[in-house]
Amino acid sequence: MDQVIYFKPTDKIFHKFEIYEIWPCTIIGKNISGDPIYETCGFDDLDIAIWCVYGHFYTGGLECISDHDTLEEAEEFMMKVLPKLPIVSLTSF
Repeated sequence: MDQVIYFKPTDKIFHKFEIYEIWPCTIIGKNISGDPIYETCGFDDLDIAIWCVYGHFYTGGLECISDHDTLEEAEEFMMKVLPKLPIVSLTSF
């Protein structure tokens, strides 16, 4: 599998994300077309099939942005391709 990117970095959806994250996924079955169905798993899982980059919406919820064969590819995509998110000030205590 090559990387699969679901949105162009110029799409307006990226203005709705507050943070990105990477999760490994394993295959849990196949859909009616025979394509794999993925579910997130632990980083130490022996059956990791792909690495997914997710965006967290400000309003809550997640969106899968891309799938990659390796963690390194997912990290490179997140750092070099995705629009940079603004730095958020921490709340003082």
